[in-house]
Amino acid sequence: MLKIKFFSLQYKIMAFSLVIVLIPLILVSGFSYGKSTKVIEEKVSHSNLNTVQQIGENINFMLNDMKTSTLYLWQNKDLMSYFMVPSATIQSSQNYLLGAQKLVNSFVVFRPSIFSIYVQGMNGLVFDSASSANTITPEQESKLLSLRGEGQWIADVVEEYNHNEMRVFSYVKVLKNIDDLSSDLAILKINVAEQQISDIFKGKLLSGNSDFFIIDSDRNIISSLDKSKIGTKLNEDYDDPRLYQNGSGYFRSELNGKPYIQTYYNLSRPGWKLINLVPMDELFSDTKTIWNFTFYTVLGCFVVCLLMIVLFSHHVLSPLNLISRSMKELQKENFNVNIPIKGNDEIALIGTSFNRMSKRLRELINEVYTGRLKQKEAEIKVLQAQINPHFLYNTLDTIYWMCRMEKAFESSRLVQALSKLFRLSLNSGNDLTNVEQEIEHLKSYLIIQKKRYSIQFDIQVSSELQSSQVVKLVLQPLVENAIVHGIEKKGSGGTIRIQIDQEDGQLVYRISDDGIGADEAELLSLLNKVESANRGFGIKNVNDRIQLLFGPDYGLQFQTSPGHGMTVIVRQPLIQGGAHNDQNGIGR
Repeated sequence: MLKIKFFSLQYKIMAFSLVIVLIPLILVSGFSYGKSTKVIEEKVSHSNLNTVQQIGENINFMLNDMKTSTLYLWQNKDLMSYFMVPSATIQSSQNYLLGAQKLVNSFVVFRPSIFSIYVQGMNGLVFDSASSANTITPEQESKLLSLRGEGQWIADVVEEYNHNEMRVFSYVKVLKNIDDLSSDLAILKINVAEQQISDIFKGKLLSGNSDFFIIDSDRNIISSLDKSKIGTKLNEDYDDPRLYQNGSGYFRSELNGKPYIQTYYNLSRPGWKLINLVPMDELFSDTKTIWNFTFYTVLGCFVVCLLMIVLFSHHVLSPLNLISRSMKELQKENFNVNIPIKGNDEIALIGTSFNRMSKRLRELINEVYTGRLKQKEAEIKVLQAQINPHFLYNTLDTIYWMCRMEKAFESSRLVQALSKLFRLSLNSGNDLTNVEQEIEHLKSYLIIQKKRYSIQFDIQVSSELQSSQVVKLVLQPLVENAIVHGIEKKGSGGTIRIQIDQEDGQLVYRISDDGIGADEAELLSLLNKVESANRGFGIKNVNDRIQLLFGPDYGLQFQTSPGHGMTVIVRQPLIQGGAHNDQNGIGR
């Protein structure tokens, strides 16, 4: 009994209705959640990237100010004159040291970002504006002299006057005699406290577990909010090849089993890079709210739909159950059974028909058949319906003008494109068309496809090739193949370029896309046999029609790079001339 009930019509309708409701509900909800989550992730990631870029620009400004300060001091003739004084004279008087210190100190006063300036003159005049312990090692001096006036960035440690160590960013440069660039006067070292740099991104943390740090070209951490990390190598878990791309960007990564967003920015100092780490669960906390809302919305819709389906099935199937019971009575040869009719829907019509059948059966039982009924075989001829093009155009034209009158201009534009697509496809039954008409046919197809896909199209053709004769319906199926099997599977839009040229007496199409590409051997096999109803047929059909008309020297070739797109090359003989097809169409 349970089995019979389970497979009853009521349960089937309920199950089928639930499937019809649930599948779209789950798909739409899942798609909406995924899409909204992706949009939020992109916006938050871009916002974080903009923040990192702004911080990087502020750091670059400070570093560039150090270089500018070096240039300013070098151009100060009064300061440079002290380093032109002979060593013996320097040793005999403190006035030169005091004078040089005064000029440098007066400059530092107006540069609060600079911690100190250390100068080591070739004539023995050496001092530091902050009275800190500053040195330039012989190796550093030798390297600076070899740079011929170019500056060098280093991450250094200096000792303050109170003997506390301070980490600094230093810009070191050899100052040459302006009048004699072959003469080295002094080595200048401008120091900015590392704390001054880290304070720039200190207030920009997006969450409690996020982090900023700067690494040098050797992947040593030279600045961080966590001072214990400074001077250490970059953790292998953070060291990703994508960090070392040019410019700035971000990517997802796994660190200690947790998903992170790593954002990077290349500083103006070659090899120095600003890196930001943010846990994804903290960066995209809003997506949890969307997930909860989506889940409870789907659950609520499911409960409401289930209740409505139960009520609907009961209301609809009650009359059917009555008809079923009446038919069982009829099987028992009770021909006096009659069903009360309510309403005028399809079930009421079934009940009316049942009553008529029951009445007719009663009449037939009382009739005495005196002869055999003649049987006659009817031969059914299946006619293939042929579409009348004029009827098709007139119908679409009617729809077009109705859309125009109802101000549905976008719909009228699509109807117009569809009409032109049909007209150019038929081409009065001819196998050949001209380049202009082939492009018109493709443009009509693209007008319709642009409503479905976010794809850019670029068509390039010389004006002298417009009248050249070509096989019809070649560009459209190849562009469709690029959309469906290249761009669409890529999932993020793309670009398709169509270029038409003449080469060595041939007319050449090049249809290029930046989709997922394909295996070239697989594509070539499609020219020999049909691999699938959706893909192989279109490619093989185009190739077969070209070779049927012009021979095996013409047809399709492929240039593909899996993951980076594909180019289809179509070769046909260059046939000049040919009349244009009728341009009359819908809406004209």
